Amino acid sequence: MSMKDKAKIMVQTSLERVEKVTGRALGNETMPAKEQVEELKVHLKNVGDKVVKSTGKALGDEDMPVKDQVEELKDQLKQAGGRVRDAFKKDE
Repeated sequence: MSMKDKAKIMVQTSLERVEKVTGRALGNETMPAKEQVEELKVHLKNVGDKVVKSTGKALGDEDMPVKDQVEELKDQLKQAGGRVRDAFKKDE
């Protein structure tokens, strides 16, 4: 058996293992890879929505658009950075 054939077998075995483990994590070991991808997309979208909502809630407006959340977080980081720099200057 050539190295090329061995490599093909190894890749196929690895793909089957990944598919089985992913299916197990999703609750169905025999789920085809295409269905796994679709299921994972749904899970990721739900997680993303929860993160956006939680971040908005922490910023005081749970319906705040993502762009506004990013700007608010940037402002807060700048303020925190300024306070840290001021604290170091006081210690000198």
